[in-house]
Amino acid sequence: MQQIPMDLSFRSAQDRDNFFISASNQLAADWIDRWPDWPGQMQALNIVGEPGSGKSHLAAVWQEQTGSVSLSKADADMVHRLMEKNAEAPCFILDNLSAENSDEEALFHFLNAIKSVQGSLLILSSMPIALMNWKLADLMSRLKAINVAQIELPDDMLLFALLEKYFAERQLVAPHNMLHYIVSRMDRSFSAVHQIGAALDREALASKKSLSVNLARDVLHKQLEIDI
Repeated sequence: MQQIPMDLSFRSAQDRDNFFISASNQLAADWIDRWPDWPGQMQALNIVGEPGSGKSHLAAVWQEQTGSVSLSKADADMVHRLMEKNAEAPCFILDNLSAENSDEEALFHFLNAIKSVQGSLLILSSMPIALMNWKLADLMSRLKAINVAQIELPDDMLLFALLEKYFAERQLVAPHNMLHYIVSRMDRSFSAVHQIGAALDREALASKKSLSVNLARDVLHKQLEIDI
């Protein structure tokens, strides 16, 4: 009888030691390490990358380092409230910022408030915020002045490390020959790591088989629908 796998959620390790550095994300990691020496009109950085690229991981590292407050939307009043409670300049994280989901006036006042108290801001987005379709000219000017670090598509070394980490966090032994097999055939994207990893995890559980090249071949054949 085939076992039906259950979708279980796992929390990925978010500390600095668990962030794998390669050419694709070196720039973003260097910017995080460089804080508080972020140049510009205000201490701000925009990390850009596709989903699963490690933006949130780097934000968690920075949050641990700075005690920053994570916000889903701009809040200028929050800046002033924190300054009243704490003499130190506050740090903030804005996740998944886009022109479509933002109140431009509120965001503009939020940026001005952070600048006025010499605070710091880390913005995470899937595309550079300066290239988004903002209508408020003053806001656009502010955003264009913010430092940008792009996380590029992963290279083979990073794909290998991310796949190995994915399985290790689920207490699955991933043979290196299987990982090399997958990396040489998979799409060059962070989302592919999670898609293939999840598919292999489900297949191993359902078939009660260990991870192997043969299992990976079957999964990739189903995923890519090609003869591999």
